[in-house]
Amino acid sequence: MTPPKILAIRLARFGDIVLLLPSLTLLKSFFPGSHLTFLTDQRPAPLAAMCPAIDDIIAVDRIAMRDGSRWNSVKSMHDVVRTVRDRQFDLAIDFQGFRETNLLTWFSASRQRIGLKLYGRSYLNYCFNLPPVPEDKAIHVSEMFTRVVERFGSGGRPATPSLVVPESSRHWAKENLPERPYAAMFLDAPTPLRIWPPERYAAVADFIAGHLGLNVVAISGPEGEHLVNRMLGETKSAAKVTGLSNLTVPHLAAVVESASLWISNDTGPLHLGPILGVPTLGLFSIGLSEHFRPTGTQDRFVQGDPIETIAVEKVIGSVEELWATVRPDLRR
Repeated sequence: MTPPKILAIRLARFGDIVLLLPSLTLLKSFFPGSHLTFLTDQRPAPLAAMCPAIDDIIAVDRIAMRDGSRWNSVKSMHDVVRTVRDRQFDLAIDFQGFRETNLLTWFSASRQRIGLKLYGRSYLNYCFNLPPVPEDKAIHVSEMFTRVVERFGSGGRPATPSLVVPESSRHWAKENLPERPYAAMFLDAPTPLRIWPPERYAAVADFIAGHLGLNVVAISGPEGEHLVNRMLGETKSAAKVTGLSNLTVPHLAAVVESASLWISNDTGPLHLGPILGVPTLGLFSIGLSEHFRPTGTQDRFVQGDPIETIAVEKVIGSVEELWATVRPDLRR
């Protein structure tokens, strides 16, 4: 029997795609020798490229399709549909559950088509020929993705890693980051409601530098450089704190992989810690913490709404608890 050609679809978001990668790795283990193509937005495509289970990526500019001229949008959608149909997939899985991804699954003309049916949203039944997997808001997002994949098999987690940082990015980390061990922090988020004040991150950095003896790396996205600058302006441990912004996705993953602790607001990069096996602390506000909490067995999260109600002492206490679980080789 010829190994199947599989299409997996998930356009957004960064954190959800991180959480999806273990399920794609599990899916690949159910179909030895299969060819797995991942259709996603071009922004998280470099993230998907670090997953060994993914053989090929179809990257689309979803924002340009949505916001561009009608002619360009129609042409882009036509090109994507033609690319998908030409691949002649045997199985197509819609991990997104949007109307557009329902339709892409249908247009693929795959022999088997299945989709995640989101709670409270429309679902185009005619696009699929296998029963849907209903979204369950009571479980973690990663477990929801696993439910979809388990329609095709069962068994334990494969030994294959779900995310592998490129050697070139690891080399960059060695050349550009402070001496290990260090703690890394992600100060940014897509909405101010999820951003813990950088002055408070500075206080946590001072504790980490002074009491744990670690260096600290503070990170933001390209539009959050001011957050890093505010934190650097407040810290009393400037000699032990490095600020970075606008990293590539592989470089960000390399920073996280080399860290002994990873602390982040509730945003996509938070989930890089658990998938890379780095002890992780998440700071939540308006998000569904039980639905998106870090997934490591020793990982922790704190929550306050508004986020300013999370006290520095609470975060420091959680850092101490997390540090106590860190392996001895990561403390040096």
